[in-house]
Amino acid sequence: MKKLILDKNFLSLPCDKVSVQEGLQIAELLREEFCLHEAAGIAANQIGIQKSVCLIDVGREIILINPEIIKAEGEVTYVEGCLSFPDQVVLTQRFANIIVKATNHAGELHFSTENLLECVCVQHEVDHLNGITMFDRQYKG
Repeated sequence: MKKLILDKNFLSLPCDKVSVQEGLQIAELLREEFCLHEAAGIAANQIGIQKSVCLIDVGREIILINPEIIKAEGEVTYVEGCLSFPDQVVLTQRFANIIVKATNHAGELHFSTENLLECVCVQHEVDHLNGITMFDRQYKG
């Protein structure tokens, strides 16, 4: 078990890209940590690994290695929490529909309001990998 990173300064650093092989090894560590917490997703930097890998599971497990959101449209507000900021929630502004590409997936991945939790979680975890926290996405109304 790794210690969860609670330091906003550390989490604000962008992660480095990795090979698929290294990413899958990191995903195993994320899976172990994920099982210990009640969460929808976890990013590698949340366990001290500054590499671009995250795991999302809200009904199906999705591992993303070097993910990029390549298209986004629509807007939704969502109340988010984060493992790295226990007992804190923020009303965020997110996209309603996104398309993601990742090194470990041959095609594009589509996420939408059909599974809003999954769509928001993917954005939240990809943000972590880019050094962006939920506080940076806070809805200003």
